[in-house]
Amino acid sequence: MRRTIQRLARPSPPYPRVQPRSAPVHVSKPAWEDPTVDIEPSQNVTSMYRQHGIIFPYQLRPLKGIFAGNNTYHLGVSYSQEHCVLHQSMKFFDRIEHPFMRPLLDIYVEKNKEPLWFSGFAHGAGAFPNKTASKKITHALRDALAEAGYDRFGRKVLVDGESSAVAELYGTLRVMTNKPLVVCNANFTELLECAKAIVARAEKELQRDKNGRHIEGPQRQHYPPRHGAQRGQRRQHNGQQHNNQRVRRSY
Repeated sequence: MRRTIQRLARPSPPYPRVQPRSAPVHVSKPAWEDPTVDIEPSQNVTSMYRQHGIIFPYQLRPLKGIFAGNNTYHLGVSYSQEHCVLHQSMKFFDRIEHPFMRPLLDIYVEKNKEPLWFSGFAHGAGAFPNKTASKKITHALRDALAEAGYDRFGRKVLVDGESSAVAELYGTLRVMTNKPLVVCNANFTELLECAKAIVARAEKELQRDKNGRHIEGPQRQHYPPRHGAQRGQRRQHNGQQHNNQRVRRSY
């Protein structure tokens, strides 16, 4: 009995510590909380989306001349005359094909029936203020569209007997802020005035007639090159300089 008690009282040898296996880089990529996160879609994803006239956030253009230096809520506005996926969706478009990539493509293709894709996006604070500020900006944009005579999809709403050369606003309108707490504490009436100014400026770029043509004419899309393309251009430029030097030396 004593031997049994002594055997049970002996401290058991410590279990060997198992080191967790590190996850691959493409799995541990952080969620899309900041629009500056650089996620580059694969060529396959890009070609599939281009077939449906859908572009990616890095192809948006800044919409300038709105606030005249008085940007109280730190709003940044970008647009395109084409439809653009949301920033939050970019985490599914990495070079390693995500299982949600194709279902998400079906959702965006179905959404193509809506002429105007507009959204608010906030980053720089916690999840709750970011989400609250995003909803508040989107709400202000929706109300500003209604006061300008458009429905929530960007279609022109005509009163009985009224006619207009404008049929709809077509494309993407995106409003961002890196100060979500300022937007959360903002007076909605003042934020709505900012949204009205944004919509009034966006009308000049996104208005489309009944024939599906933009009234201001199609914009020339000068998409910024990705980092790999920039490095390739620098290498090509350096190679040309080196060849020119060799030609000069030969003379």
